[in-house]
Amino acid sequence: MATSRQLREQIAAGRWDATLAALYGGSEEVLVRQRSRYGAALEQFELYYGPGRQVQVYSAPRRTELGGNHTDHQHGYGLAGAVTLDLVAVASRNEDGFIRVKSRGFNKLDVIDLTVSGPQAGESTHSASLIRGIAEGFRAAGKTVGGFDAYTASDVLRGSGLSSSAAFEMGMAAVWNGEYGCGLAPAQLAKICQYAENTYFGKPSGLLDQLTSAVGGVIFADFADPQAPVIEKIHADGLLPPGMFLCVTDTQGSHSELTGEFAAIRQEMEQVAAALGRQVLGQVKEADFWAALPRLRQRCGDRAVLRAIHYFEENARALAQRDALRAKRFAAFAQLVLESGRASFALCQNVYCATDVRHQGLSVALALSQSILQGSSGAWRMQGGGFAGTIQAYVPETLLQRYHTAMERVFGPGSCYVLRLREQGARQVL
Repeated sequence: MATSRQLREQIAAGRWDATLAALYGGSEEVLVRQRSRYGAALEQFELYYGPGRQVQVYSAPRRTELGGNHTDHQHGYGLAGAVTLDLVAVASRNEDGFIRVKSRGFNKLDVIDLTVSGPQAGESTHSASLIRGIAEGFRAAGKTVGGFDAYTASDVLRGSGLSSSAAFEMGMAAVWNGEYGCGLAPAQLAKICQYAENTYFGKPSGLLDQLTSAVGGVIFADFADPQAPVIEKIHADGLLPPGMFLCVTDTQGSHSELTGEFAAIRQEMEQVAAALGRQVLGQVKEADFWAALPRLRQRCGDRAVLRAIHYFEENARALAQRDALRAKRFAAFAQLVLESGRASFALCQNVYCATDVRHQGLSVALALSQSILQGSSGAWRMQGGGFAGTIQAYVPETLLQRYHTAMERVFGPGSCYVLRLREQGARQVL
């Protein structure tokens, strides 16, 4: 174990380049950026906690949705991939029983007294609640829970559709697992983080985000039993052809007024399920749905019916996407990506809000993607909840500069992230 200063010097000298290349890619441009980023995080740790501390550095990747848009909450399939954007945490064990976490971009230093258990008033919407919940999850697993000081640096802004909360949770869990030698497996850590988010943060999330960050690669999940989803990892190596890049563009739209729009998708899908005597569409036989279509139109309305059709089609697509990735048939996968994007417009109707016709950033981003990538081996689709947020595109290297420049000209500098899939899940890296 080295001090923060020693690690900074080693990184600057290139001693950790092989490790950084495995996580982020080996180009000199990437390595220069990551050396600087890691060095800055170590320097900030010293600023807040003092020099001379022995430290370890942890990384937890973001994830991006690859398939299965609005299928998970209906007990369907989900497909997600870990990417080369991540959260980095510099951490050092302490002996005073407190957790102190300073995160770049946030003014507040979170301080958690580990002798105080259970959800605390006023914490439910703050990162402190997640840290406290993870501590309780480790205790419930029979593991030692001690204090540490940490500084975190995230590679992407909140609300970008790349699962910042799951990466933060997994980063904290990885720190505990490493600093105290708990020996918990990635799936166990993911479940602890889900518990913290559900019980302490108050967000009823599923498990896919945490699992993808914990395990790395591509994760396919069957949510037929949402309490115990069946998970399959597909290794990232070779899934994208040489020279193919995954780009995620933040269209800079706000989600602040869209809660009702998001909620309506689930509500309408479940209205259709209820009309057929079930709770969710995952419990409905598709043949029964089509047989009842005239009655469902009258009872639930056409938009609900169209969103139910989206569920059945998108769920089948997610399964087909998994099979295509397994077989390393990217062309087939890309065609399914395009079909998913068209379905978001025509069936799920979550690309833009009909009540706000002046702001259709996702539509503009998709149209621009089509204008550049049509006729190539690339593909594009909306991802996430919809109405605002991010799109994803698979961009051949020959079009990458043109695509990146065009997106950032329209949506602003720093809006288009050029990514690769990442094999490694949350772990100690230095």
